[in-house]
Amino acid sequence: MEWMIEQVNTMGEVFVGLALPMLLTSAVLIAFVLSVEFFLRTRVRAALRYWLVASVLAYLLLIPLLSLNPPSTHWRAGTAAYADRAFSAPASHTNAPLSRPITGQSQITAAGVGERPLYLTWQGAVFVFWLAGVLAVSSLLVHRALTACRRIEVSPGANLLMKDILAYCRKRMGIRGKVRLKVWEDGTQPVVCGLFRPVIVVPRNLAPTLGSRHLRDVLFHELAHVKRCDLWVHFIQNCVRVLYFYNPLLLLIHAALRRLGDEAANEAVLDAVGDADHAYTQRLAEVAALALKPPTPSLAVISVA
Repeated sequence: MEWMIEQVNTMGEVFVGLALPMLLTSAVLIAFVLSVEFFLRTRVRAALRYWLVASVLAYLLLIPLLSLNPPSTHWRAGTAAYADRAFSAPASHTNAPLSRPITGQSQITAAGVGERPLYLTWQGAVFVFWLAGVLAVSSLLVHRALTACRRIEVSPGANLLMKDILAYCRKRMGIRGKVRLKVWEDGTQPVVCGLFRPVIVVPRNLAPTLGSRHLRDVLFHELAHVKRCDLWVHFIQNCVRVLYFYNPLLLLIHAALRRLGDEAANEAVLDAVGDADHAYTQRLAEVAALALKPPTPSLAVISVA
């Protein structure tokens, strides 16, 4: 038990030493990146601004790993690895042992000098709180993801006409991989989900209410998300959300990526298929007006709208 408390306290010191500087530097970085994105909003394409904002996610994932020193820098070399300088025997004591096995705790603690506390320090308590939060948030996200996957699997598939439209859209967007099409309840927002087996989910009343032209534009938009690997970025967002659940500034990054992802997907569609009648944006707005319900919390975990 004492060994476990000591390990938690040690990990707490490391965590606090990394988390506090990361919290400050990430706040400055987020403010800087969002300011640059706002300045470039009318000057640079949305796709470039999207990856600029997404670089914050890479920073949050990679910098803590790069900040850790390699273990070899803390290992003693040669005979120093087996001898304790604090316990070096005097030269006159010839019968004293020349070396002793490392036990991880100096014998000085027997005299009460340098003894580590046997209670949980505040750094250890912070680490335990963070670990509990990571487990809670990750469990919630995994539960919601599994719930959404099960619901999608039992949802009815699209009819032959909708599948033909999807095949046409895939060809125009240059996507060779298989993409499935499912129908959801009326009034829901079209989304795409699935890292390895993409599935597009559209409301059941989209085509009957607005027509096949609107369905085609929606499929173009969702296929653009697949082509741009936005689903993988969304997966990284979930990982960052788990590790940095205590950082409210990440909500700004998530909102910016949502907005820029939609703009970049529209750019990809216009680059691939064009907009002969200049009504693509208007048709997407009509679909958004029809889809009054946002994705359910379970579906939002694994999908991009």
